[in-house]
Amino acid sequence: MKRLVFAIVVVGLSCLLLAACATPATPAPAASPPTEIPAAPTAVQPTGAPTAVPPTAGPTSAPPTVAPATAPTSQPAAVQPTTAPAGSSTISSTKLVRIALFVPTSGDTYEEARQNGAKETAAKLNATVTAYSGENDPLKQINQIQDAIASKNYDALIIHPIDSNAVVPIIQDALKAGLVVVGADSPIGPNPDSLDPYPPGVVAFIGRTGKATGQWLGQAVLKACGTQNPCKVAYLIGIQALTIDQVRYKNFQDTLSANPNIKIVAFQEGLYQQDKSYQVMQNVFQAHPDINVVASSGDQMTLGAEKAAKDAGLSGIAFIGNGASKEGCADMQAGGMTATIADIPYTQGQLVVETAVKAVRGDNSFPKSVDLNKASPPLPAAGPVLDKDNLGSFQCQW
Repeated sequence: MKRLVFAIVVVGLSCLLLAACATPATPAPAASPPTEIPAAPTAVQPTGAPTAVPPTAGPTSAPPTVAPATAPTSQPAAVQPTTAPAGSSTISSTKLVRIALFVPTSGDTYEEARQNGAKETAAKLNATVTAYSGENDPLKQINQIQDAIASKNYDALIIHPIDSNAVVPIIQDALKAGLVVVGADSPIGPNPDSLDPYPPGVVAFIGRTGKATGQWLGQAVLKACGTQNPCKVAYLIGIQALTIDQVRYKNFQDTLSANPNIKIVAFQEGLYQQDKSYQVMQNVFQAHPDINVVASSGDQMTLGAEKAAKDAGLSGIAFIGNGASKEGCADMQAGGMTATIADIPYTQGQLVVETAVKAVRGDNSFPKSVDLNKASPPLPAAGPVLDKDNLGSFQCQW
């Protein structure tokens, strides 16, 4: 009966999610330019969701200036700032810890780097990691977590949510079943700007918010536009159903609103894929050949847009990425992208596994909240915003 009730609730949540986070239609042919730019998607708030917590303060409106530092020359090492878990050498290896890692999607270099960090750390700590991809479907992810709970094959769950609200009830079920739960990458719960673990009982959250990245991306566009009037901007969102992408785009829009000369003339979903973004931007550039700046939620998409512009014979466009992928960093060094925001998925994989193992073994010597935007090293001391001048201060991880 409990599973039947839960299934009914999940179906209800799925209906709400599909209504609020529908994927945009396939871009129109060249002869039919976009006629309306959508407002930022609103995070799904299912019936019965907890009351929103007052948001925490975001970053300052201007991106940090990154001080140059010596670039690492080897595989990224475990983070050692005061906000990160202590070294793994203190963890007893007497108990095998079985971990399930739930992620939004698979098959990209970001996820590959995170899982490499997770599995390599697990191997050193007498632990195992089994990864499950929700393939951008919140209901599929919820069902995967439910199956993991029922299987009794795991001691800990690491969850990077697709829908931050819809996943809360199943996490509460995991906690009731006695499993250790660690939140990863994107906040869980009704407050997308909070880095605190949620719901009560989740032992730690290791990630960042979309608010900070959205503001930094907006600041990069403001800088790229300069005094151009108008300055026409295209934005490629990664996955509209992903809560952190919704929050990122909203704060991107809010930051640009400070300059009325800047106009977002195209908004499309690139699915964090270079080929998909190339196809989308071919149509966008045919409709808007006078675009001045292209920004996105991920380097892969910006690279696709850059190739589409080159093939269309367009020049003078500023390209802004997000994530600091190895390919994106190389492109920036060669004079392509003008800026990107550094992500550290390999380090994230290390930290979430180390935290989960400690929690299962009763060792509470780990922080309950880690802001990956402030994890230095491996990030430069002043923050994650990179351009060609300070790129040498960071080793790109994915």
